[in-house]
Amino acid sequence: MLFILLIINSMNFSVVHSQIENRYWLVFDDRCENDNLDIINLSICESYLEELHQMGFYEKTTSRWLNAVTVNIKSTSDLNKLSSLPYIKEIKPVNRNWKLASNTYKDVKRSSYALIQINPDTLYNSSLNGNGVKIGIIDAGFWKSNTNDYLKTIFEEDRVQGFKDYVAGVETSENIFFNSKRTGSDSHGTSVFRMIGGKDNHMRYGLADKATYFLARTDNGDTENRSEEENWIAALEWMVDSLDIHLINSSLGYSIGFDDPKENYSPEDMDGKTSMVTRAAEIAAEEKNVLLVVSAGNEGDNNKWKVVSAPADARGVLSIGATTKTGTKASYSSIGPEQLNYVKPEVSCFSLFGTSFSAPVITGLAACLWQYKPSATAAEIRGAIIQSSWFYPYANNYIGYGVPDAAKAIHILGDEVSKSSVSEIMAYDEKKIKVKEGNNEGTLLIAYHKESETIVIKQEFIYLKEGTWLVKKPKKAISTTLWTGKRHIEVFWKK
Repeated sequence: MLFILLIINSMNFSVVHSQIENRYWLVFDDRCENDNLDIINLSICESYLEELHQMGFYEKTTSRWLNAVTVNIKSTSDLNKLSSLPYIKEIKPVNRNWKLASNTYKDVKRSSYALIQINPDTLYNSSLNGNGVKIGIIDAGFWKSNTNDYLKTIFEEDRVQGFKDYVAGVETSENIFFNSKRTGSDSHGTSVFRMIGGKDNHMRYGLADKATYFLARTDNGDTENRSEEENWIAALEWMVDSLDIHLINSSLGYSIGFDDPKENYSPEDMDGKTSMVTRAAEIAAEEKNVLLVVSAGNEGDNNKWKVVSAPADARGVLSIGATTKTGTKASYSSIGPEQLNYVKPEVSCFSLFGTSFSAPVITGLAACLWQYKPSATAAEIRGAIIQSSWFYPYANNYIGYGVPDAAKAIHILGDEVSKSSVSEIMAYDEKKIKVKEGNNEGTLLIAYHKESETIVIKQEFIYLKEGTWLVKKPKKAISTTLWTGKRHIEVFWKK
């Protein structure tokens, strides 16, 4: 391919295509690790471009000055996918007369896909936005969160009311805490923050945009050692004992990858009692009336690990996995260890880039539920989220009880009768069954085949043929959870 570099009116554009039909500008939120202060030579974040390429979007025009690229968007699905990305600040049409022929575009401008998936309209209609709820965030850095467009209102209204930097080990000024970048992970906490409470006039990323926040930095992105676990525990105790915070998000996990391999955990250590962070997390959840929402981990593709990271193995915490848009477990999302006698993760929701960004969506939901019922205990909020989910009461170690439904959770907290998620329970002697399509259910059926009450041995897509789905029993399966996108069916296979 021939690339032609042009300088137009002294602005730096690289142009590879002249047609602009169905073309949109993607304006990036930051430049990730590019700190070059020479404005003429500022570069686009390469990792963002690589991720776009993996999704099938290739830049047609690149503007270093505007920190933006143009791409062709051919469908509403493409627009939904791009709108959900945490690092895209704005999407603007090149041709202002061109619009997608769908109302979905308006919906996406209102909420990111992760929020749409949990059915948030009841929260919006009831003006539930986390107002009056304190949220603690324990993470790896909050670089430039105080100037982030999506968090602007929170800072303007002075709703970040405390912060501590446990990596620096000293009292840190506001300027240093938010504006001094020391590692490549210093904006991780900013992204998490945005997924809990971020919004602007066009897009809603988080549900708790009116909550009050307290921030703690406990991880150094350039090193990995057990001292970071000490920081995490200190931050947890600060938030709970000194600030009386009962809702805390932590999109951090401890498993392998320590600088000294001898410090690495083993999958067997994810037993709910070995790591000190797990023990501290259980105390917070079981004894301190704290809802601790943690990411399950991103080692699902790692055959040497696969399971959740500490403290996601702790009893009582709400561990969050990640799904695809169809509802299957995202390949990277860590699974629950077989040695536990309780389910992990408890629930899941969509995230394109890790469970770090699925956990804060559920934290925002929890804040809205607590605003709705301030007298609720942490266990009641946790229970409402779990009971509102797709598969309750049938969980699995891939995505837990499934994706929560905000409307159902409100009904549960209000002591209203909430319809069970199970539309049908089947028991069969046969090794295969046919399931008839319901109204407007589409063509795809998701099956989670289990060898025990919760342990999945196979996740598969089943496609509709002549109005039915053919479900076959894997050799070791004793039950199968089926999800049509609207309907949950639990199948029990007879031996």
